[in-house]
Order: sequence, then structure tokens, then C-alpha cells
Amino acid sequence: MPTSLYFLRHATAQDRTLPMPDAERALTEKGLGQARAVARFCERQGLLPQRLLSSPLVRAVETATQFSHRLPDCPMPQIVDWLRLGTPTPEALAHLRDSIDADPATDSLWMVGHEPDLSDLISRLLGSPHPIVRIKKASLTCITVEPRSPQPGQLLWSVPCALMG
Repeated sequence: MPTSLYFLRHATAQDRTLPMPDAERALTEKGLGQARAVARFCERQGLLPQRLLSSPLVRAVETATQFSHRLPDCPMPQIVDWLRLGTPTPEALAHLRDSIDADPATDSLWMVGHEPDLSDLISRLLGSPHPIVRIKKASLTCITVEPRSPQPGQLLWSVPCALMG
């Protein structure tokens, strides 16, 4: 049975040139609004995570939390270290497979993370060793994979936040 994987890039965060650790950058007002817009879009489209995983970085946790609070019946995010910025793609793939195997009944797994990691992971799942997509902030991308198949996944859609209206 195919599994739908949803990739949500964190929303707009504080400027990276501020004198603070990158991992502590929080969402801006614009970013908070983007997270709410994604939740409204998902509610209108009938999209609801069964499981919601998030990077431990503040901007990703805030995106996932805002999203889950605004989307009725959405589970709270589960923080996983492998979605942290800079995780090598092969390592992320292995953890993703473990996450799918951990609950075979889950057919909808959502992840909140960072660039370029999400694009690299999506590209690899689609069968390309090189990046073939680039995900904008607060954009939502859906692919399907057959968990135990050597066949590449299939890109279903990718919607930037600006089009979620």
C-alpha cells in the first residue's frame, strides 16, 4: 500500500544575520501567518496528518506547532533529530524508512524541515541522486512511495504558501 509523504518547509524566520545561534531563530509575524495559511489550506482540502514529525530547530517546531494548533484533529508534532538541518540524505532516508516501518498502518506521514535537506530527500525518493526540486518557505509538497519497493516515488503536487490563499 502506498504511503503519502508530505513535506512542509518551515515558515519565514528571523534573519540569519542576527547575532544568535541559527537553531534558535524563531518565526516572524509573516512566518506565523504562513503557518496559519497552510493549516487553512489543508482544512479546505481535507488534508490531515496521521503523524507529524518536526525538526528540533525552533523555526520548524513553531511552524509545526502553529500548523497543528490551527488544523482541527491534527496530532501534535513529534520532534525527531534526523530532520535537523544538515542531516546527510542517506541517514535521513534510513530514519524515514524506520518511521514508516514503525507504524505500517500510517498512510500519511508529514515532516517539517529545512532546505536544502527537504529538496534533497524528496529528489532521492523520486529516484534522482541530484536535486530536482527546490522547496520555498512554508510550501507543502506531497509524494507517494511504496515503502518496500525499489521503484521511485511519485510527485503528486507542490504548492507554495503564496498560492494557498
